Amino acid sequence: MMMRETISALLESIQPDLEGVCENARKKAISELLNRIEATVAEIERLTIENQRLKDEINRLKGEQGKPDIKANKPKDGDISSEKERLEAEESDASQAKEGFKLGKGALEKLKEQHLPVGLLEQLDIMKGDKYSDETEFINAIESTIGTALSSEHRALLIKHARYKKRKRDSKLPLITINREVECSVDISQLPDDVVSKGYEDKVVQDIIIKRDNIIFKREVYYSPSLKKRFIAEVPLGYEGEFGPHIDAGIISMKYVNGMSNPKIVEFYHNIGIIISGTYITNQLTKSTSIDIFHHEIEQLHKVGLEVSPYIQIDDTGTRVNGKNHYTQIICNDLYTVFFTTEKKNRLTILDILRNFESRSFLLNHETFSLLEQFKLSKKDRELLSEYQREKPYDEHEMLKILQHLYDTGSPRKKTKIMEASAISSYHHETSIMVVNILVCDDAPQFKLLTDYLALCWIHEGRHYKRLNPVISIHQEKLKDFLKSFWEYYRKLVAYKKNPCTQQENLLATEFDSLFSTRTGYDDLDKRIEKTKDKKDELLVVLKHPELPLHNNRAEGGARVEKRRQDVSLQTITPAGTKAKDTMMSVVETCKKFGISAYDFIYDRVSGKNEIPSLAEILKAKLTGKVISQELC
Repeated sequence: MMMRETISALLESIQPDLEGVCENARKKAISELLNRIEATVAEIERLTIENQRLKDEINRLKGEQGKPDIKANKPKDGDISSEKERLEAEESDASQAKEGFKLGKGALEKLKEQHLPVGLLEQLDIMKGDKYSDETEFINAIESTIGTALSSEHRALLIKHARYKKRKRDSKLPLITINREVECSVDISQLPDDVVSKGYEDKVVQDIIIKRDNIIFKREVYYSPSLKKRFIAEVPLGYEGEFGPHIDAGIISMKYVNGMSNPKIVEFYHNIGIIISGTYITNQLTKSTSIDIFHHEIEQLHKVGLEVSPYIQIDDTGTRVNGKNHYTQIICNDLYTVFFTTEKKNRLTILDILRNFESRSFLLNHETFSLLEQFKLSKKDRELLSEYQREKPYDEHEMLKILQHLYDTGSPRKKTKIMEASAISSYHHETSIMVVNILVCDDAPQFKLLTDYLALCWIHEGRHYKRLNPVISIHQEKLKDFLKSFWEYYRKLVAYKKNPCTQQENLLATEFDSLFSTRTGYDDLDKRIEKTKDKKDELLVVLKHPELPLHNNRAEGGARVEKRRQDVSLQTITPAGTKAKDTMMSVVETCKKFGISAYDFIYDRVSGKNEIPSLAEILKAKLTGKVISQELC
C-alpha cells in the first residue's frame, strides 16, 4: 500500500509536465507507459499477497503460526457497492421532495456565528419556523423580507443553513388496533368548585402481555357397557398435543421470524414458566406436522410462481450442511421469494429448480447439437452422440447409460456438457410444465442459455467498474468521469421504465453503443467497457420488457437473509433441518411482500384455523390481476 501511495504521489507531481506534451507520438508513448505502471503495480500487489500466503503456509508446515488475519478498517479494494449510485439514479425525482427550507432557531444561531449584521438577523427572525417546500419559494420569501440586494449577497449562506431533510412521519395511530379501554378519573375533591366536565381526551399506549396460559381440560367421558367402549370429549382444535398452538407457533416464529437460536427459545419459555425441552423445540422446527404443512405451502407457491410470473429473479449464496459446502438458491420476483439449498450450482441444478424438481429428462435433437457446438464439444464426439439422436426425451437412467457406453468412467467434462445441453433442449420443449421465458440474474455461467431472455443486473455491472483501483490520478479521473456517464445512462433507463415508448427505446439502444464504445486510454477501463458492450442484448432486455427490474437486488436481499441466519446458526445438520430452514425463510419473506404478519400466518396454520388463504392463492390473484403492457408514445 505504501508503494501505491508513493507512486501515486510521484506521478501526480509530474502530471502537469506530462499534460504539457504536445506531440502525438510522445503522448501515445506516455499513455502506454502509464498503463504499464498500472499493470505493474497491480501485479506487485497480487504477488505480495501471494508471497505472504506462501510464507504463512510454510510457517504452518513448520508448526508455527502465519501472519495474524487482522481486518483493515476499510476493504483493500475500496467500497465496490453501487447502492448509493442506484438510489440517487432511481430517486432523483423524489429527492427534491425530501428536502425543505426553514430558518429555525438552530439555523439562526449558525448565521449569527457567521457575523451577519444584527439588523439583518432581526429581519430574518420574522421568518423563524416558517417552512418552504423548495429553494425558489424560500429565496422569494427571503427577498420579500430583506430585499433583493441583501438576498443576493447572502444567498449561499442562507440556503446552506436553512436546508433540512424532511422526515416522513405518517401518523401511526390509524394502524394501531385498540384491545381495551381504561377510564382515568380525576379526583374532583381536589379541583375548584366551578369546574365543568369536558369529556375525555384519548391517549393511546401500546403494550404487550407475555405470560403462560397453562390449561387443564375437563374432558367429559361416557362409557357404553354394551359396546364396551369409552366416549371422551375432544379438546379444542390446536390443543391435541402437549403444548398449545401459541407455543408451537411461537417456537417457529422465534426461530425464523426473530432469528433466535434453539437454546434462547428454551430460555425464553423457561423464564415465563413453561417446562419445555430443547428436543421438543428441535422436533417442532424440523419434523412436526406443522412444518409439513408449510412444506406443502411452499411447494405450491413455487409451482404457481413458475406458472404465472412474467419473470423470475435468481441468485445463490454459499451455505454449510453438516460441515459440507452447499448453495442456497434464491428464486423470487417483486411478490414472492423461495429458497432451496442444493449440493451444486450447475445448470442441471438450476433446471431442476425451474422445472419444479420434476424428474430430469434429456433430449438429443438439433438444438442439443447446436448447444454442444457452443460448448466446444469436438466434432468427433458430436458424431458419436448423433447415433442416439431422437425426438423423444431420455430419462436420467437412460442418458447415463449412453454416456457410460461412450466414455466408460472417463471424460467427466464431456459428460457434463452433454448432460447440460440435452437437459436445456428438453426443457425448451416441455409441454407438461410452464417454461420460464425471462431470467433476471448476474452473468454467472449456470444461468445462461436456459431461457429465451437473460436480463443482466446493472448493479453487478457497475461493481466491475468500482473494483478498478487505478494508481495514477489521470486514470482515476477518467474512471470517475465514465462512472458518471454510466449512472446518467442508468437514470435514463429508470425514466424509460416509467414511460416506455418506441422512439425512446431506439434512442437508448443507440446511446448504449456510443457510451460503451468510449476509449479513455486507461487500458483496464477500456477492457471493462468493451466487456459491457458485449452484454448489450442482456443488459437492454428491459427496453422490450419495461416491467423488468434493472437490478437483481431482490434476489441479493434473499441471499442476505440466509447470511443473517448463519450469524445465529452457522449450519444445518440434517436434510430435514435444511428443508425446514428453506421453507420457513420462504414463508417469512413472502409474507413480508404480501404485507401479511408472518406470526399471524404461522399461527393460522399451526392452530388449524386456515382462515388466511394459501400463499399460492394470494400470489396467483396478485399476478393474474396485474396488467403489464408497453404503451407506445
